Amino acid sequence: MKASHAFLTRPRDESTALAARIEPLGLEAVIQPAFRFVPVDAGAEQPEDTEALAGAGSRDLLLFTSPRAVEHGLPQVSRDALSRLRIAAIGPATARALARSGVRTSLQAASGYTSEDLLQTLGQELKQDSGGSAFILAAPRGRIALAEGLEKMGLAVRTLMVYRAEAEPLDREALSRLDSARDVLSVWTSANAMRALAQRLPPATWFRICQGEWLVISDRLARLARAYGPSDVHLATGPGNDALVSSIRNLT
Repeated sequence: MKASHAFLTRPRDESTALAARIEPLGLEAVIQPAFRFVPVDAGAEQPEDTEALAGAGSRDLLLFTSPRAVEHGLPQVSRDALSRLRIAAIGPATARALARSGVRTSLQAASGYTSEDLLQTLGQELKQDSGGSAFILAAPRGRIALAEGLEKMGLAVRTLMVYRAEAEPLDREALSRLDSARDVLSVWTSANAMRALAQRLPPATWFRICQGEWLVISDRLARLARAYGPSDVHLATGPGNDALVSSIRNLT
């Protein structure tokens, strides 16, 4: 890899932490998140779903789909409900976020961190125990494939929107540093971020990014990335900053 700059698109706190770890590798970080995330009051927006969650029992599932779902959703679930429900985490980072809040995860993807990975594990766990309800804590229009997969397993699915994405303003001063970049390594952890920045960035900046190498966290993102024509697409070993740093180190 010949990049002099890394283009970081994660939410600002996560990108700032990642930047501090990759700059010793000789990469100047340019941070431009696609989104910021703000909480949504599910009780006000979805009172019937929230009431159903409050009355859920031991056969029912509560699924946290990201550390952000833990951050914004967990405070909206009563401790009484948490004590009864089976708690599922989509991946290890989400399970760790729950553990830090004192919540034990009873179901987690055996490997991986996608909706498909969790569905595969749940399919094995639930094949002898059909019925019941599943409550998914997510963002608007999020985890549709997960909801559809759970419905096919015979579960009654309710998705509660506990946070939403808002467009992050463009940092034109930071983006201008890409003009002098020898080459750019772009780091992508979200298809929505990829699509949003493709539309919102100045055309010359986006063209500059597409000339460089891209690092993505899943095969699905890799397929989407190739449609934009970067010089090379690399697959990281995981979605967290530890995995991204390790993958970037292996490229330098």
